[in-house]
Amino acid sequence: MDKLTVIREQLQRMRQMNRYYHQQFLIDVRFLFAASILLIVIQENIVFYIIPFVSLFGAVILSFHAHYLIFSRNFSQYLENKINLETGDELLIAHQLENRYFFPIQDRKIVVAGFGKSFSWFGFVTLFITSYGIGLFVYGILNVNLLDSIIYTITLTSSTLLTVAIGFWWFIRGEGEKRLKDVYGQYE
Repeated sequence: MDKLTVIREQLQRMRQMNRYYHQQFLIDVRFLFAASILLIVIQENIVFYIIPFVSLFGAVILSFHAHYLIFSRNFSQYLENKINLETGDELLIAHQLENRYFFPIQDRKIVVAGFGKSFSWFGFVTLFITSYGIGLFVYGILNVNLLDSIIYTITLTSSTLLTVAIGFWWFIRGEGEKRLKDVYGQYE
């Protein structure tokens, strides 16, 4: 098996992964939206206690999909550059289009929302969904008495702080992408 075939097969696998996690993200967004509307409509006291956890779970699961998207985009870009280098021609430009149209994979961003000139509709949708989830979380909190159950309050607070801290470390500080660059650097 020649080198280009191996690289092309890896690229195909990454593009399939990218497609799968985009599809799964959209399924989960729809499900979480429908579930949140249902919870809001029910208007039972116990439901308000559930809403923040549904919101927090939604944030984690959607970020899980985003982290696979970031991985597959990074690896796809690496593989496309490798093929272009091997052939001596700019045959593959999908990564360049993605970087311009969606968000530059190597730039600093909030998960997948770029800043400044990198901001795009993709970034807006990401921030919109994030804002919706935060709003849902706050809505639930505003409708419960946190003094009713210290265990509930401690569990929710610790879960939220842990999720925010790890999300900040992985996405905002760029730990995940740093790990990828550590591996790419060995092969460039």
